[in-house]
Amino acid sequence: MLAIYFIVFVLFIVYFVWTWNSTRQFEEIILRISYIVIGTVFISILTLILFWISSIGMEYPKQEMIGEIRKIILLIFIPINGFVTLTQFASIVANIKSGMNSKEDVEKRIKRLVIVFIVMIIIECIYFKHIQTGLIEVIKART
Repeated sequence: MLAIYFIVFVLFIVYFVWTWNSTRQFEEIILRISYIVIGTVFISILTLILFWISSIGMEYPKQEMIGEIRKIILLIFIPINGFVTLTQFASIVANIKSGMNSKEDVEKRIKRLVIVFIVMIIIECIYFKHIQTGLIEVIKART
């Protein structure tokens, strides 16, 4: 379990540094911090909703297992989802601010990001169900 928490710690460090670097076009530091905090809250809520959707129909041997499994999944997938969405969205905003891309290019990038986001949500719902099943078996074997 300690290895999982170490991996989560590294994921969050990389996530925050990467997102911080992606927002360097934002003028004020408070705007960068706000973007990271609000984005992380949004990603956290979305990941929690995906967990709830994926856990429909799951049977847990013990109710306390739900909390432990939810914590593991959320801690791993919040930074992963942030890599995919927040850093890319910050890059789009930076390109808009700098005027590097035309309106059509920006629209194409946003459409691609939305499509990737939707595919990511579908895949994660399926994957979360498999992860929960595997973690239930691991926790059962441990006790």
